Amino acid sequence: MAPQKETLIKFTSRRYKSEGVSDEEFHAFATRDHAPKAAPIQARHGFLGVRQSFKPAALRALLTEGPFGTARPQHWTVDDHDFEVVFYVRSMEQLGALLADPDFQKLMGDEADMCDPGRAELSIGWEEMFVEDGKVVNVEDGTSAYQPWADSVEKLTGKKPGQ
Repeated sequence: MAPQKETLIKFTSRRYKSEGVSDEEFHAFATRDHAPKAAPIQARHGFLGVRQSFKPAALRALLTEGPFGTARPQHWTVDDHDFEVVFYVRSMEQLGALLADPDFQKLMGDEADMCDPGRAELSIGWEEMFVEDGKVVNVEDGTSAYQPWADSVEKLTGKKPGQ
C-alpha cells in the first residue's frame, strides 16, 4: 500500500467588503496590494498554500437563478461573503506566529478601509481531494488514500477525538 496522504489544516477567513468599495476596487486591493505583501510573510512562517476566492454578487446570483437556482434544494442557503482566503498549514502554531508577526499586523491594519472590520467568519478543517484535472486521485483499490478520520483529528489537534 502506498503511503497515506498528508493531512493539512485548512483555515478559511471569509470577509465582506467595506461599504462603498466596488468588486473591482476590492479585487485590485487584494491581488495587487495585499497578496504580494502578505505572501512573503506567510512563506516565512512555513505556509504551504494560500488561495484567494472572489465571490461577486453577479456570480452568487447564478446559484439562485436559472437552471441551478431552480434545481437547488430550497433549504440550501447561498453564502453572501465577498471574499475568502484559505491557508494551508501543518500546525496552529504557524497561524499564531503569522498573527503575531508585526509585518502581518501592519498589513491587517492596512485593510481596514477595504474590509468590513465588524464582519468576518473563520472556519477550520482539512481537505481531501478525489478528482483533480478531471482525473480520480487519492483512491487506491477503491479506498481513500487518506488516513482515517480519528487519525486526522488527533494529528491536527494533538488530542484523540472525544478528549
